[in-house]
Parts: sequence; C-alpha cells; structure tokens
Amino acid sequence: MARSMILAYDPTEGTWKSGHIDLLAANVILDPICYIFLENGNWYKQCPEMDRYRILELLQVPKFLGRKICTNLNGYFGCRSSVEAGSKGILKGLTAWFRILTKKTLIAEEALEYGGAEYIWYEMGFFIQWSGISSARVLCIDTPQSVRTQLAGILAGSPSLELRDPFAMLYPLLDEVITECDDNTWRVTRGVRDIEKAWQPPNISSDARAPTLLKWRYGGSLTRSQARHEKPTFEVLNNLARHVRHTVEVESVAVETLQRLASQQQINFTRLPGNIPETYQIQAQEYLAFQLQMMKSLRWRAQASSERLDGEIHLAYNILASTDNQIMKSVALLTMIFLPSTFIATLFSTTFFSFAEDGWLASNAFWIYWVVVIPLSIAVVLAWRFWLGRSKSIRSRLLRTSK
Repeated sequence: MARSMILAYDPTEGTWKSGHIDLLAANVILDPICYIFLENGNWYKQCPEMDRYRILELLQVPKFLGRKICTNLNGYFGCRSSVEAGSKGILKGLTAWFRILTKKTLIAEEALEYGGAEYIWYEMGFFIQWSGISSARVLCIDTPQSVRTQLAGILAGSPSLELRDPFAMLYPLLDEVITECDDNTWRVTRGVRDIEKAWQPPNISSDARAPTLLKWRYGGSLTRSQARHEKPTFEVLNNLARHVRHTVEVESVAVETLQRLASQQQINFTRLPGNIPETYQIQAQEYLAFQLQMMKSLRWRAQASSERLDGEIHLAYNILASTDNQIMKSVALLTMIFLPSTFIATLFSTTFFSFAEDGWLASNAFWIYWVVVIPLSIAVVLAWRFWLGRSKSIRSRLLRTSK
C-alpha cells in the first residue's frame, strides 16, 4: 500500500484541496493538476521494483528510474519531450525527473523521535508530467512533511499558476526544498561553531546564542555552560566531519541538477507556442537562476564549514602533540634530577672502591675508568653530530628536489 498525500487544484473553486490516495490501488485516477507526496522514502526504496514501476507508470516516466541504481544515486536530472506532429518542434508534452538529497543531523531531543538515530536522509525524488494547462502533475518522493505543509500554505495564498510553463509547479516546490537544505546546512554549521566555541576559555564568549548542544548525540547532550568547558572528543570531530562532507557532496550534486533544470527551462520556452507573455518567460528564468544561486550559496557555506572543521581537527591534533611534548619534558626533567645520584651510586658500586672494616679504599687502577669513559663519550658526541649534519643535508636536498 503506497498511501500518499495529495494537493489537487479545483478549477471550479480556484483552490487547492488536500486528500489521500493509494498509488498501488487498482485503477488509480490522478487529478489533472496535483502534487502527490509519497513521504515514506524507506518504504519506496525497500518495496519490490514492480511496485516502483507501477507508481512511476502513473506519470509515464521510464521504468529504469524504478531500479535500485536510481534509488541509490545522489542526484540526477532527465526529461522526455513530445512535440506536435508537423509543428516544427512545438512542445505538447513533457515528462521530467530529478533527485536532490539532504542530510538532517538530529539533536538529542529530536533523536528520541527517530529511535535514537543520529541523522536522517531525505532522498527526494521528483517526477513531473505535463501536457498543457489541462494536465500537470508532480510526484514527490521522500520529502519532509514540512515541504508539503509549507507548500500548501503558499498555494492557499496564491493558488493560480502559469500552467503553460511545464515547470510552473516546480518553482514554489523548489523554494521549500531549498529552505529544507538551508536548515540542514545550518545544523552542521552550528555544530562546527559549537566545536570552535568549546576551545575558547569560558570568559571569551558570552553570546546568548552559544551552543545549546555540543555533542549532538555522542555521549549525551550538554548545556550551554557545560559546552564551553567540555572539549570535543575525536569521535565527535570525526562524526561531524562525516556529516559536513556528506552535505557538501549532495549540495554540489544539487547545484548541477538545478543547472540542468535551468538549461531545460530555456529549451522549453523556445519550443512552446508564442502565447506565453515574454515578461513571464524572463521572470521565470530569472527566478530559477535565483534559486540556483541560493543552492550554490548553501554549497559554499557547507564547504566553508568543512574547512573550518578541518582546522579544528588539526588544532586538536596539535594540542594532543603539545600535551605529549609536555609529558616528555616532565620525564626528561625527572631523569635529569636523578641522573647525578644514579651516576654516583653506579660508580661507587664498581670494584674500584671497597668499603672494608678498616675504612674506605680506592683502587690504584681507577685511572682506567677515565681512560675508557672520556674517549668513548667524545666518540659518541662526534657520531651524533655527524648523523645530525647528514640528516640536515638529506632534508635540504629533498626540499630542493621538491621545488
């Protein structure tokens, strides 16, 4: 059972109405103008391929999109056009499909709602079927509930769409998709900022927006005052770095997807009849270019967060190395403190000295000790200097070669 939500346009009343539909029911009839939301993405990925074929067949998209490879890709765009016979390429129908992913990292309170998960993926697939002002449908798979609710509110305020444009129903939908990506990007960005604040002394920052959670879920949540004194573990840094890199990856692919969408939009306008106002065409292209620029900005924000987090990881390693250095200095200091007494105790324990009842006696051959020790010490120092000079020479040659 593929139970889905539907937003259907009622032309008689000029309003959008919500309802439910089972996409696997027998003899499914879709409203001519509608959005369909199959929000259970896990079910869609795990259901048999034949069920996916049946769902996608409703919008006449290629069966190949129902295969496992297409449900695992991090993004794509494609379309299939049909033109009127003998019309020199006048567009009469268009089927398009694209996929955008976003990763939502969860704070402790949200994780409880998802069975303790650290994050959730929204692998959003969109399938468009358009055949003029009388028929325009968009199937949305694995979109967050917030996308549907926000879109319903927008359509309630301005229900009319220029359905002579095949992508007219996408513009408000993409607004909500970008909003969701923006929220998820800020989640990882705030996580990086929390890490940066954690390295600061407690009196440096008194920002009221200081981190409410530093550890997300790893080891439990921290209050703002605790977070400023709690240093992140390498597990925290590694997990956050993984989330940031995933965000950069999927948003980079989303940028390419929107670029292909904008390119196809321009092609569509050259193939449509001349009854679409030129002003609308210009404004539609400008708005899609604006949405593309927004996604690029999100990608760069995620990229900057990734680079900032790399700096924090390097800082953590440097602090760890500095701590190890301090420990080695302590060990060396202790060794130097006890070295004189160790030397004296060892020297007096040799057979050059004896402690008899008649007093303390020193051997007449004690000079042998110095004859052996002094040249040997000089030889060791000279060998060390030779090795040190040779290693510097090798390092210099390597540096010159690399240049």
